[in-house]
Amino acid sequence: MLSLALSACSSVSLRGSGNQYWLKASAPAIVTAADSLFAYHAYVRGLSAAEWSKENEQVRETANRENSEFQRMRQAIAAAAPAAGAREHVRALQQFEQLERESAKQNSSLRGLIAALRSELAERRRLEDALREESRRAEDLEQKLDALKAIERNLQDRSPSAVPAVKKSR
Repeated sequence: MLSLALSACSSVSLRGSGNQYWLKASAPAIVTAADSLFAYHAYVRGLSAAEWSKENEQVRETANRENSEFQRMRQAIAAAAPAAGAREHVRALQQFEQLERESAKQNSSLRGLIAALRSELAERRRLEDALREESRRAEDLEQKLDALKAIERNLQDRSPSAVPAVKKSR
């Protein structure tokens, strides 16, 4: 689905402006907006928390200056980065949903990419929630196991005279 979205996009010159710093030097001089956004997605996924914070601020400023679909996509992609917090991920999902609605109305060539990125983020959040729940369950089970071990130790520590002897019948 993602490859269809990428191939459906028209070519635009993005490298000439110099503000596509996330594109690798080996990238072609003419790429589609989807290619550039896909490269941006890969770029922000590798940022540390401090780098992401700076990047997110820069993207917000740019999106406020240039209210284009491309800049709003960059803003949503940055908010969906792994280094972003849960609050940013919620905001990213809302932005992707809004972009999806707008792209359907405008028949945007980025529709497929928007849907794929929204789905990826929703699935990642679902898996993170499941991991948190499983971790909580594992901690609960560990506490129960520790309690059972303590009971077992207490029973073993009792003297043999405290436990009534059972007579064996022949």
